[in-house]
Amino acid sequence: MKILMKSFSGIWGVFFALILAQLPALGQDANHTVTTVCSKCHGMDGNSTVSRYPKLAGQGREYLSSQLKAFRDHSRRDPDAHTSMWGPTQSLTDGAISDISTYFSTRKPSPGTPGNAKLAEKGKVIYERGIESKKVPACAWCHGQQAQGTPIIPRLAGQHAEYLVKQIKVFHGNYRPGLAVTMKAVVDKLSNDEAEQVAAYVQGL
Repeated sequence: MKILMKSFSGIWGVFFALILAQLPALGQDANHTVTTVCSKCHGMDGNSTVSRYPKLAGQGREYLSSQLKAFRDHSRRDPDAHTSMWGPTQSLTDGAISDISTYFSTRKPSPGTPGNAKLAEKGKVIYERGIESKKVPACAWCHGQQAQGTPIIPRLAGQHAEYLVKQIKVFHGNYRPGLAVTMKAVVDKLSNDEAEQVAAYVQGL
C-alpha cells in the first residue's frame, strides 16, 4: 500500500511539475489564475474542448488583454460575461492581465473540427466574399484569409461554432465595447442561418 501511495504521489508530482513548467514567465497572481480559474473552462493550453467556451490559444495578446479589461470594468456585459467572467477578473491587476494574455497568445491552437459540410460550404462563400445583396463585407477583410486574426482582431479559425453563433447574437445587443461596434453593423444584416453557416466554416479551419 505504501509503495502504491508513493507511486501515486510521484505521478501527481510530475503532473503539477509539467503544469508549472508551462508558466515560466507568469507572475504569482497570473500563475494562480491560469491554473485554478482559466484552465477549468478554457483548458490549460487555451484549447477549450467545451463548445460554449472559446478557445484562447493563438489569440492576439492585445485582443485578449482588451477583453479581460472589459470584463474587469464590466463594459463587456452580456449575460455570460456577467456570470462567468466578471468575478474571476475583478481583482486582476494590469500586470496579471498582461501575463495571462501573453501566455494564451503564445499557446499553439488546436486544429479546427469540421462542422456541417453543407453549412460550411455556404459559410465559406460569405466569409471570403461577403453578401453583396445585403452589403455585408467579407469576413476575411478583417479576420484574415485563414481567419487567423490580428493582434487586436480575434482569431476565428478553429473556434467553436456554438460559441461564435452566440457571440454574433451578443453583437446584436450592444453588449460588447470597442471594435464590437463595427461588428454590430455587419451582423445586423446576417440571418440566423447565415451566421450558422459562417460559424460552421471557420470552425473547420
